[in-house]
Amino acid sequence: MTKPELSAKTDMELLSAFIPASTVRELASEYGSLRQVLLNSHPEELQRVSGIGLMKAKQLQCLGELGKRLYQGENEVPMIIRSPKDVVERMADMKNLAFEEFRIVLLNTKNHVLAERVISKGTVNTAVVSPREVFHRAVRMLAVSVILVHNHPSGDPEPSKEDLDLTKKMLEAGKIMSIPVLDHVIIAGNRYCSLKEKGVME
Repeated sequence: MTKPELSAKTDMELLSAFIPASTVRELASEYGSLRQVLLNSHPEELQRVSGIGLMKAKQLQCLGELGKRLYQGENEVPMIIRSPKDVVERMADMKNLAFEEFRIVLLNTKNHVLAERVISKGTVNTAVVSPREVFHRAVRMLAVSVILVHNHPSGDPEPSKEDLDLTKKMLEAGKIMSIPVLDHVIIAGNRYCSLKEKGVME
């Protein structure tokens, strides 16, 4: 198949190169678009679709992660975090997620990004995460500091009581580990809330 023929195909038609056409039609009916399939689905949900097993579900998740990384490379996302807006720009794919996802951005002494990691994927209103998971990743990457990031699918970026409690736990754990938590950024559509700017990171 030549490149012009590929460019003429729809996203869902391209997806049929990986899974049966009948499965693609079911995914299109359930999720509406390839973006939703790759970014807004859980492996457990995908496995409920006929023709998708555990391995294929994981492959689709990997395609979504690859697409996100290619997008970040092409759009020159910030490699140095100077403000919450830089965090939001790096995490632009979180704006339209249908479920809560909790990530961390790991930084060196000059606030250069060492890595970003997904810690937890949850439901439409919660993502369970513990300090152990966060700081285990930070220690492995030799990070000097960490920024917490999660999204609110509701579209309201204001922190909940649970968000504030979790931030407090992370701040305390960071002090013990000598890996300070610099900010907790909540993304909700085109809006965001920085708990540092809000004055609750003291």
